Amino acid sequence: MTGTVNIENTDKFFWHRYDAIYSDELLRLENVKKVIEFGVFKGDSVRWLNRQYPEAKIFAADILPIQAEWTQNKDIVYYQLDQDKVSDIKAFFGTTGNEIDLIIEDGSHFPQHQKNCLVIGMDYLKSNGIYILEDIHTSHPNHDYYIQQGKSENYISPLHVLLFIEHYMSNNAKIEESKIKELTVNSLFSFEEIKNLIENIKSIKIYRRSTLPKKCYSCGSSDYDYHVLKCKCGTDIFAEADSMTAVLVKK
Repeated sequence: MTGTVNIENTDKFFWHRYDAIYSDELLRLENVKKVIEFGVFKGDSVRWLNRQYPEAKIFAADILPIQAEWTQNKDIVYYQLDQDKVSDIKAFFGTTGNEIDLIIEDGSHFPQHQKNCLVIGMDYLKSNGIYILEDIHTSHPNHDYYIQQGKSENYISPLHVLLFIEHYMSNNAKIEESKIKELTVNSLFSFEEIKNLIENIKSIKIYRRSTLPKKCYSCGSSDYDYHVLKCKCGTDIFAEADSMTAVLVKK
């Protein structure tokens, strides 16, 4: 099936409003040959990537098998995997190979799954390649996904680790091993995983939506109650733990 490109129908555009981030950050990429996206949903984002990078192979991974509405052509490869299984992710990257230009992680959004893809995926990016970790707000302590992780209060998630690395980088300070070890206590990360990220990451930018979504993801309406910053259906439209994404560039 060949679908139309309609990025406006994705939550990237109407809810998170990441479109401005994408248009700015992806300008640095040239001669793109390999792109990965975790999370296919209805396939609009994959179609958009296929249009943006017509010379690239698009590898799209999802827990679902291929759906009828997903575009199929010679430049798009679908792979079924479970982000909770490290073996699945490693097998997937075994098929893609390295020297990847762009990885977009927009899958389950569970902090553990974000961590699994991040620590493995960074090794497969080419130098100056970009890793976009969408919806990292699910690692915020006030988000339900963070709370549901099953850890005790204030555990170290992907958001914590990336904020830590960015903080030291912005101060041009050396990260001592003792500080890394502190982040392995009550944490999703091991010492080696954090150290590897530090060695791989050239720059980090973390964005948070500072405006209202164009429309509600729950009911599709843009009829908001501005007194309480909620949609008329009751959905929060300006929550603290919402619409954050991290853009990483590899050394």
